[in-house]
Amino acid sequence: MKIRDFERMDIRTGEIGKGNLFIGPEGQQVDLKNVNILWSGVDTVRQLFQGRLKHDVLAQIATAYEEGFNATVTLNKTEFRLMSGRRGGFKYLLQNREVGLTILVQNFYADADSQGTHVKIETSPRWLYERSSDQVHDELTEWGMLFLNAINPVGIALHLAVDFQGWEPPQDLPCHFVTRARTISCHNGISELAFQGLQGATINGRGETYTFGKANSLQVCIYDKSKEIDVSDKRAFMEGIWECAVSENSFPDSCYDPELPVWRLEIRFHHRIVNEISDGTPGMKGIRTFADAVPHLTGLWQYALQGNRYEVKREWVHPIWTKLRDDVSFGHPPPSLVYKRAKKEPGCGNEKNVSLAFGNLLSIYARNRFNARQAWDCLKKSGLWEDLCNYYRRREIHENELFQLVQEGLNRRRLLTKVAA
Repeated sequence: MKIRDFERMDIRTGEIGKGNLFIGPEGQQVDLKNVNILWSGVDTVRQLFQGRLKHDVLAQIATAYEEGFNATVTLNKTEFRLMSGRRGGFKYLLQNREVGLTILVQNFYADADSQGTHVKIETSPRWLYERSSDQVHDELTEWGMLFLNAINPVGIALHLAVDFQGWEPPQDLPCHFVTRARTISCHNGISELAFQGLQGATINGRGETYTFGKANSLQVCIYDKSKEIDVSDKRAFMEGIWECAVSENSFPDSCYDPELPVWRLEIRFHHRIVNEISDGTPGMKGIRTFADAVPHLTGLWQYALQGNRYEVKREWVHPIWTKLRDDVSFGHPPPSLVYKRAKKEPGCGNEKNVSLAFGNLLSIYARNRFNARQAWDCLKKSGLWEDLCNYYRRREIHENELFQLVQEGLNRRRLLTKVAA
């Protein structure tokens, strides 16, 4: 199937292939001269490090954690609020919102003394905005080295975003959106904004958030950023960025209009997807750190918008999608590579049996009203454990995420099937 774009024309110079006038196959014209790009960049980075935990640092964290509610710990001259990181698959969560760092420490499902994926660092948009690409890479590595010996970066998750004005998604956007994702969600009302793990599909009145895909894969989100910044208390920060934006028509003045909504298109790459792309693209080295990712940010953006796209009609890309795909840059031009995700390995020949056995065991555990921890312990003793871990490890899903699959599987069987009746 050939995907086609409207023909572009710059009405001032007559140049074909550029400009804001788009001419469709039936002669229809779409003028996007009033669409202004206010900002594009990396909104979030999540870096995974493998290594051996340093006993002195871990002991300091554990001692502080035992103090109970409102526990804090100071590391590298930075004070962190200390909480349980179990929901994220780690034992400890260290957070400093003012600095803009959240650090998860000690894989909950691996021995503290073993080599494992024991550190996950998440950055805020402000933290990223205030640093160069080299500084981001170096500081993430320094933080990782604070906690780990024999440190090895094993993956990075990226959220790429562009903010724009002058176009708003229509209510029927999901009907014309092409995606492999099975999960599509639409919400209206800022109180319903959710950015991860959305299930099902609902449309209530005027859509203000559209999410395609799950958080543990490649996720596309379109939402009204000018409303979200009030919820997240980022108005002053974001407006300071938007006011710096200029266009050919506004220069030297800002093209930001505070009276108009600002929409954001955000592409969220889970570290598993980034690894699959770097492993599957010929001539491309692995992307395991931010420094590895920087030359490919524009290429990854275009790859995502080619596979997930808003169409006017079948096989014809909507002009706004063409503009956002081709006119947005993340500091480097896309390299001459054909981005592809690595195809899954066929495995050791018993994957279907492993998958069926896993599902059947979860059904039995749900019927006997096991909680997730009981089911987890039983799986380890079932004789299936090694094959199950290998099955998911080939899909870049490790023990912390596997535990979440067990939880979700038990809940789904209890709520949606007859196993618990």
